[in-house]
Amino acid sequence: MKWVVEIKGKKFAVEARYGKVFVSGAGQLLIDGKQVKAWGASLWGLPKEVPFEIAGKSALLRRRGVRDQNFDLLVGGKLVKQA
Repeated sequence: MKWVVEIKGKKFAVEARYGKVFVSGAGQLLIDGKQVKAWGASLWGLPKEVPFEIAGKSALLRRRGVRDQNFDLLVGGKLVKQA
């Protein structure tokens, strides 16, 4: 999943890469192509939340639901549309 976030006039490419198999869920979070977070496999699939920062602003990947193996991105508490 990919998003583009603009903070103080600068654009950042945010990408979540992860296994789509429910029992995997292992993945990584990249900002501008550089890994900033990673998580291991889990029987529960994706982690419920993955907190991080972009240019000093709080950001959060939040799993959409129990069965939905996708994320929403929130920056400063606001939902960012997927690119």
